[in-house]
Amino acid sequence: MIRIAAVDDESHVLERFERMLLDVTELKLCGLFRTGEQLLAYLKQHPLDAVFVDIEMPGLNGLQLSEQILDLNETIDIIFVTAFNQYAVEAFELQAMDYIMKPLTEERLRKTVKRLLKTKSAVSRPEKPFIQCFGDFEVFLRGEALVWKNSKAKEILAFLVHKKGVPVNWEKISAAVWPDYDSERAQTNFHATTYLLRKRLAEVGLSSILGNGRGNYRVMPDQVNCDFYQLEDLVESKQINGQEGLRLLEQLQQKGYLEGSGYAWAYAKAAELDGIGRRVRQDLLKSR
Repeated sequence: MIRIAAVDDESHVLERFERMLLDVTELKLCGLFRTGEQLLAYLKQHPLDAVFVDIEMPGLNGLQLSEQILDLNETIDIIFVTAFNQYAVEAFELQAMDYIMKPLTEERLRKTVKRLLKTKSAVSRPEKPFIQCFGDFEVFLRGEALVWKNSKAKEILAFLVHKKGVPVNWEKISAAVWPDYDSERAQTNFHATTYLLRKRLAEVGLSSILGNGRGNYRVMPDQVNCDFYQLEDLVESKQINGQEGLRLLEQLQQKGYLEGSGYAWAYAKAAELDGIGRRVRQDLLKSR
């Protein structure tokens, strides 16, 4: 299913667009926005495959907005929707996937959907990486562990995975990764290292696993598979005593939580998970 959003400063246009999509099962409407700024804020935290953009908007117009969208994610398809045809050439210079004249009709929308499906089927979406937290922290893509040139970039990612999608500002990240640095030095190192982290993820097509907005950073849990997340999900759903839960607990007991990487900030969670493992084993012994 293709994840889309639309931005238009006229609410009735967005409402009509939403109604037209009710029967389009191939598209998942993730958001309707009145301004480009609202869309950009959403996009920094959520992945999208395509965006329907009105060109004539006050403030940030559609052509300017599309450049910022592509700066965030160059794989997003842009579909311009406008009442003015004089923008067509400029729109396609920006590599727009389609250009639709208002008013949008169901027939014209179906043509765009076909183009989107053809475009997206031609480019296979990268599979979710597997993030290992039991033992050494590693990121596996198609069975191969990513190679990291910068260990602190890897540690920042590990810390964000540890936070399970909770937004964290640079001060908290720096306090964990560079606990002995003063604020100025920590901030300089943080920004330089975050750049390297983003660059490394982009090189392997994993930019979507990292989100940021309003000065906060987080991992997108729905974009990854992770042994730690699987274990905690089973604990929360009270299914930890099942076969999968016991398998994960055995791995945790053998390898420890991030034990091989030696991250001091992980010690408290490691102790907590170890306590869960002991309680489960005690319950199993009592039930026998």
